[in-house]
Amino acid sequence: MKKLSYLSLMALVLIAALLVLHAYAVKPPPGEHYSFNCVTDLGPFIDSFDSDLFYWTNLTGTASVVEIDGDNVFQHVGGSYVGAVTSIVGSASWDNYVFQFNVMKSSGTYFNVFFRYVDGSNHYMLEGGACGGACIKLWKKVGGGNYTLLSENSQLTVNDAWYHYRIILDGPSIQVWIDSENDSVKVIDIIDGSFSTGKVGIGGYSSTVYFDNVIVEGPNVKIFKLNEILVPFERTGMLGWVEGPSFQILDNDMTDDGQAWVQVPFGWYDTYDQARGKPGADMTWGNAHPRVTKKPVWEPHNVNLNWWKGRTGNWAYTNHGVTCYSFRLYPVQ
Repeated sequence: MKKLSYLSLMALVLIAALLVLHAYAVKPPPGEHYSFNCVTDLGPFIDSFDSDLFYWTNLTGTASVVEIDGDNVFQHVGGSYVGAVTSIVGSASWDNYVFQFNVMKSSGTYFNVFFRYVDGSNHYMLEGGACGGACIKLWKKVGGGNYTLLSENSQLTVNDAWYHYRIILDGPSIQVWIDSENDSVKVIDIIDGSFSTGKVGIGGYSSTVYFDNVIVEGPNVKIFKLNEILVPFERTGMLGWVEGPSFQILDNDMTDDGQAWVQVPFGWYDTYDQARGKPGADMTWGNAHPRVTKKPVWEPHNVNLNWWKGRTGNWAYTNHGVTCYSFRLYPVQ
């Protein structure tokens, strides 16, 4: 029998390897599915309004993304009462943070921004762009009562010009700065402990206002994209599932107790997952997760959810911050 040459043997080995890799290096199929992805860190909230208003909750007036001089910005139109907040973003647990934004009032009475926003009856409000006296005013609203003026400044601002504001919150300390390319002016500096946590908001009173480059940064500022789960970096975390009428993530933060929860409609699913994390570190969920050239790949498991165990369950989700997962569940019709 004719012996295979060295090059022929190497070619066969390569073909065999490619066949093995092909079995694992699959792409999840198209079609409707439920998905949730792991992240190991969340940075500051930054929105330059390049696409849509996904993160924002609209409350009153009209909020939209428009283009000005080739740049997408947030546009507020309306606000029929004092303290009208167009849109809010963030978490009620945000406490000490720096809230920055660019703002330009085009017409109307004044713009306003909100911070440590608990609800419509409890928050701080900064208004600006109105003159004929004090141009910048800081108010608070407590328990749904009337606004109480905390501080004001006669710093002049004009319409159709962009200004960069920076609000620094540290315990009861509240500072407001207006920054320019060559200078920074502190316009508000007070102590008030009425609210220690809350979201941020932007809006205006009977005006057309534009906002851009909204940034909120602080040690407890966490903002999740759709279906993201924050996993602990130093220990193992678990993802629990419960049966419910719709798919939703009930608890997307494992860092506090090592546990997150997702609600899944009753039924059977084809399951795909992708082990992610540091190259070479794999975990087991059904079987070992392969990698191709040190990159994570999607792998089908077709593991049924254990509905017969009380319609709840738990999956290993991260191993000391080394590996975490992205999951996709395809309903089986």
